[in-house]
Amino acid sequence: MPNRGLHRKLVTAGMAPAEGQSADAMTIRMIVSDLDGTLLLPDKSTSARTRRAIAAAQDAGILVVAATGRSVIDMPKVLPAQLRDLAVCSNGAVVYNAADDTVLAERPIAAEVCAALIESLLDLAPDTRFATLTRSGYDLLPGPGYLGLMEPGNHGRNPEDLDEVPMSGLSAQSAVKIIARHGGLPLETLFELCEQVAHVGVLPTTSGVPFIEMSAAGVSKATTLELLAAEHGFTADEVLAFGDSANDREMLDWAGHGVAVANGTAPVLAVADEIAPANTDDGVAVIIERLLACGGRF
Repeated sequence: MPNRGLHRKLVTAGMAPAEGQSADAMTIRMIVSDLDGTLLLPDKSTSARTRRAIAAAQDAGILVVAATGRSVIDMPKVLPAQLRDLAVCSNGAVVYNAADDTVLAERPIAAEVCAALIESLLDLAPDTRFATLTRSGYDLLPGPGYLGLMEPGNHGRNPEDLDEVPMSGLSAQSAVKIIARHGGLPLETLFELCEQVAHVGVLPTTSGVPFIEMSAAGVSKATTLELLAAEHGFTADEVLAFGDSANDREMLDWAGHGVAVANGTAPVLAVADEIAPANTDDGVAVIIERLLACGGRF
């Protein structure tokens, strides 16, 4: 992943083991949280308790990063002020600084892969509708018939503000994400079909929304966070991660301590090291407060 100013100097607190804690307990130097269903409340705000917990972690020298399926255009609307300097967006395809609206790194799907994916999936499900996120996620290009399935607010936009492009326009340039919908198939079936054609060079996932999201093969929240952690000199064992949905599963499995909120999906709950209270009960804050009370160690 290109550097492009990704480095940031951190102050790491010297933390002694808490009483009753082994000397080899894991020291957390980076906290990562999904947004929707995890850090955010149902109204897309964050509670005062959560904001205090994030600020306290940062004061202790811990890097706190948001990791979301949302695109960069959503970040100014949903990120609390404490998290606006660094966010992993579009399921790992973009690293973004919301404070100055700067894309720090991008891991896109090549144009030829977009074309191969669309052609292959249409062979299996001819009525599939597609859209692509281009220009680091600032632009959404809906293909033929896509707007008829799109709901207001999807992808941070409203259908009436968009114009559909010809199918050829979807593969005319690289994209940070390909989106697939089908009005006549269950989402699970469409996902299985996407997995069947993923060999062309994509990684499909879902995140509690009525469409499939595809990144470039090998690009996920986990793989981008691994690169980001390495940029700062951290290992996976020094990372605490929070999530609730399928696009968080690999991230929780990668992190030294993966926490699912209680409202998460069954597969995510199964892979987590710990289950926190639900997002509506400040689950992320509860765990961060406990971490800091233990001197930053688990």
